Order: sequence, then structure tokens, then C-alpha cells
Amino acid sequence: MIELLDCTLRDGGHTNNWDFSEAQIASVLNNLTNAGMDYIEVGYLTSILQDVQGSTFLNMKSASRFLPTDRKNCKYVLMSDVFQFDANSLSERDENTADGIRVVFYKRQIDQTLPFCEKVVQKGYDLLLQPMVTVDYSQQEFEALVEKFCGSLPTYAVSIVDSFGCMTTKELRSFVSILDENLDKNIKIGFHGHNNMLLAQVNASLFFEMQNDRDYIIDSSVNGMGRGAGNLQTELIAHYYNAQYGEKYDLDSIFRVISEVTEPEFEKNQWGYSPYYMITAMRCAHPNFASYLLAEHDVSVSDFAEYIKLIAPEMLSKCTRTYVDELYLQFTEMKAKRTQ
Repeated sequence: MIELLDCTLRDGGHTNNWDFSEAQIASVLNNLTNAGMDYIEVGYLTSILQDVQGSTFLNMKSASRFLPTDRKNCKYVLMSDVFQFDANSLSERDENTADGIRVVFYKRQIDQTLPFCEKVVQKGYDLLLQPMVTVDYSQQEFEALVEKFCGSLPTYAVSIVDSFGCMTTKELRSFVSILDENLDKNIKIGFHGHNNMLLAQVNASLFFEMQNDRDYIIDSSVNGMGRGAGNLQTELIAHYYNAQYGEKYDLDSIFRVISEVTEPEFEKNQWGYSPYYMITAMRCAHPNFASYLLAEHDVSVSDFAEYIKLIAPEMLSKCTRTYVDELYLQFTEMKAKRTQ
């Protein structure tokens, strides 16, 4: 079975600092529940007080008040970063809370993530693992990750996360095969794509084709709302599913979210394909190398293509504003010497 997970309120929050109004949150949750969405990501759990607004929440209680009374067949999840939320403060799961926690982490954070996941399971929540920048893992490393977590913890799902929109179909096929061969059949496989190279729909289509007797989960956001180039579009993948397997998802309910939420947000904070984000994906680099730099400087596409080559390999996934500025100074000095 293939299932869809909408992450508009979480991944889409990268465009507006998660500053969704209560009416917008309600629109997303109610309309997508009525649309027949299998999972909806309600937002972020965070312990950082100054970051809390819209679809970011200090605790499960503050998030749960938005959940529809009639859940139909939808499950609700929240995302949490092991370094931004204290798992000890997580309340016990009950009929009023979300159903699961998506735990997000980089490869360098694996050891700190395992105790966090243990707490999630102890509190009764479904555990969904989101290993960011999955392309960073070798086959042996990814197999070891599966054994470390799923060998000791009841795991609901493990996702292949194309954080920087650079994953090829060959790579996706390889990671799916690794999971399919090493996970118990009751554990679902997920895919989270980004559109830096407009590969989200391409890879999602392949993911459909690879589905077997195991359940698969595909992430998307309404209108592709998300950081930089954005995500796989919920309306497109829902229509694709309906055309392939028969009517399941109500597109009219999804279109209401576009009218009430994502179109107004797009007018204020645009997202979508850009050659700048394509160039970051060519190096499998964090898209913030483009967004941070372009927010401060007028840089041509050709210059940016030269700039991105200067990123040290160990910094590709560790983008900071300081490093972006230091690198730009290095680039301008290098360019000035060439013109002398």
C-alpha cells in the first residue's frame, strides 16, 4: 500500500518562519483530513521558547488542540530535532495527542539520537526515522543505521530523505533496496524529496513502481510549499495516485488549502525552482548557500556556479551565515585577482 504524508505545516514553515495563523493551521488539518490524507505533519516540537509561533510547539498539548475531532483514517505526526527538544518533557500518548514523532538527524548525530528515540517509544508514540541527507550514507553505513535503531526499537517507518534535492533515481533505487532487505516487513519505507533539480515527481514515480508487499509513505506539501525549491506537490501526487490506483484523495479539499493558505503565503514568500538551487544540488550542498548569499548580494548564476565550488566537502551540509560570508569574501578576492 502507498500512503501520502503532507508536510505543509512543517516543511512549508521554512518559507514563513512557521508563522501560520490558527485559521491557516485549521484549514490545512481539516481540509487535508477530509481529502483522505493518510498522514499530516502538524509542525515542529521545540524547546526553544523564542522560536515558538504558528506551527512550532513547546509541547504535545499545545499542538494537540489543533487536531480535528473526527480524525477519519488520518494519523497526525510532529517532527522533532534531538538537539531542539527535550524528549523527557514529552507527554504520554493518548487519544487526544498526535500519533507519532518524526525524529530528524544528520549522520554525525546518530549516537545522540538513539536515546531520544527510546524516549519517544517509551511514551507510546509511533517512531518515524528521518535520516537527513541520506545520500551521505554508504551502503554499509545505512545498513548499520537500520540495525542500530530498528534492531533495538519498535520502529514505524524509516524514510529516505533527499534533503538537498540531489538524489538520482539510481541512488533512490539503491536505498530502497537496502531498507527492503534489512527492515522487518511491518516497518514502512518513506521518501521525502525536494525540487532543486525538479526530481521530486520523478523519484516519487519510481517509488510508486518499487512498492511491493510493504507499505510505502511519500511526503509532499500543498503547492510544493517548502524551503528554497520546495517539495513534491501534494495535489500532483494525489492526482497521480488517483489516476494509477483509483479515486482515493479528494482534490477539491486540497485546492481549498491552496486558496486559503499557500497562495497567500506565496505572495509574501516565494519558493520554487531556481537555477541557483539547482546548482547547490549539483554539489549536494545545503540550499541555504543560495538563499543566504542572495539575500545579501546580487550574484549572477555563473558567478554562483563558481562560488559553490569553493565549499569545503565537510561544510556541504553545515551551512551558516558566517561561513557563507567568509566564502563570498574569498570568492570576490579570487575574482578580483583574475581581472587584474
